[in-house]
Amino acid sequence: MQPGITRPARSGQTNRSAYRAPQQRPSQQRPSQQRPSQQRRPTPGRNVSARPAPVRSAPQGARSRAPQRAPQPNARRPQGAGSGRKGKNPRRRIIFIAALVIIVALLWYALDTLITLGVGTPRFYNVYVNGVSLRGYTREEGFAMFAEFEEDWKTRAYELYFGDLSWTFSPATVNAQLNEETVLERAWNYGRVGSISYRKRQIKALNRDGYRFESDITYDETMLENFLSGIRDAINTDPVDAVIAAEVDGPRVITESSVGYQLEEEETRALLRDLLIYGSEEARVELPVIVTEPNVTTEEAQATLGSGEVVGECTTSIESSTSNRKTNVRVALSRFNGLRVNPGETVSFNAVALERTLGNGYKEGIEYSEGESTTGIGGGTCQASTTLYGALLQAGVTIVERHNHSMTVGYVEPSLDASVTDTGSKDLVFRNDSDLPIYIYTTVTDTTATVRIYGEKPPYRYVFRSIVIEDEIQPTEETVRTDTEGRYATYTDEKVLVTEGKTGMRSQLWRDSFDWETNEFVETVQISSDYYTPGRNIYYVGVQPRYAPTPSNPTTGNW
Repeated sequence: MQPGITRPARSGQTNRSAYRAPQQRPSQQRPSQQRPSQQRRPTPGRNVSARPAPVRSAPQGARSRAPQRAPQPNARRPQGAGSGRKGKNPRRRIIFIAALVIIVALLWYALDTLITLGVGTPRFYNVYVNGVSLRGYTREEGFAMFAEFEEDWKTRAYELYFGDLSWTFSPATVNAQLNEETVLERAWNYGRVGSISYRKRQIKALNRDGYRFESDITYDETMLENFLSGIRDAINTDPVDAVIAAEVDGPRVITESSVGYQLEEEETRALLRDLLIYGSEEARVELPVIVTEPNVTTEEAQATLGSGEVVGECTTSIESSTSNRKTNVRVALSRFNGLRVNPGETVSFNAVALERTLGNGYKEGIEYSEGESTTGIGGGTCQASTTLYGALLQAGVTIVERHNHSMTVGYVEPSLDASVTDTGSKDLVFRNDSDLPIYIYTTVTDTTATVRIYGEKPPYRYVFRSIVIEDEIQPTEETVRTDTEGRYATYTDEKVLVTEGKTGMRSQLWRDSFDWETNEFVETVQISSDYYTPGRNIYYVGVQPRYAPTPSNPTTGNW
């Protein structure tokens, strides 16, 4: 058992010192001897006299008079006279430290408050009014500065411009008033109203970001709108597209394109308000204007003309036509004069020429109907469509629909004609399959009708050949009419041939292609195969019956 450790007492026993003097049997007991070398020397700073003397064994058979408590080995007593009050009270130390922390916090808070709220003469915090910083100014200085600012503001003028146009704008233009006193009071009170903690939060936020105030500027709305109206009327213009028109020598750009301008009114209002509030370092301020491009520029229009040369042309004679027939040819072709056909666009002759009526400018003329010549409104329109057809073939334009006449015509070779009807049963339809627009121009004189086409040059030079396959096909049908006036026949049994029907024909149209530069033959292509029916023979018969003479009997008698 180690020294200094006390074992719990058993039942009926009393705890004693952990150290007891060893008891020896009488036979084994020896006199206690202490060698001089084993005696402990007094250690400096130790109380040697305080150590207990060694206990000697009692003689054998003898009893101790009284139980003695053995000293604990190595036990030391606290040094000094007041060894029982070695350390301070821990609770007092905690209270002292807490009090010290509170005092420091209060001092820091007071110092932070003084620094934040400021000391000395009150001044504006980090605030702006109409973009002007008031930081560091006293109240009197800030108000005085804005009084001077207002005087300068009233006389301030700006030159608004766009291109060569300009206008002068100032607060007096719209009778504007700055009204800065109220906003200056608000700026001064910012950070000075509320609890100290609330003010500190506000001021710290101001030091970081600042705060901007704007004065309530008032102005005359009517004067502003009138000012804007004058600018708008001077600037706003619509874009102009380039215009191509027919000239003597072909289509030309007769109207140059130009861009349009549109004043952005809402942005202009905001600009004027900013000038009133914040001003501008520049004396000249450009107005916000939208530029609108034309749909067709001059360059684009010029490019659509291609080479600017005629790529297809056809002329037919109307010299022997009646006045009404010439008029019908002129009216029909005039509706194609200057017509632009864009790439991929399809055109119908009947749709462009309109219905052949007196209201549309057509007159009564000779025309073919059911194998014979007759008269009708718009007679001669087929010569207009035929002339157009010839020019389209030369220009290489795609023909979608085309019909030959029922009988041959005298103004073009067989298979070079194109018949149209007002009912729509026959039409001339074509489509522009080139990469550029084509332009159609027509001229009609007293003797000729001409169609010219401008556009992209076809890949080859074309030569057209009309080939008659069968000619002089005799009429097989006739028409018998009653001559009520007796001009051709008088009697009912009298049948007179007045109009001999035209002979019929079978023909073809072929197109030969030649290289533009070398003039070498490239290919030949059949365009059409046509049949012209023979005309009808027209007969007239009279209306009076023919009576046979009654034979006279010889007179006989008796004398």
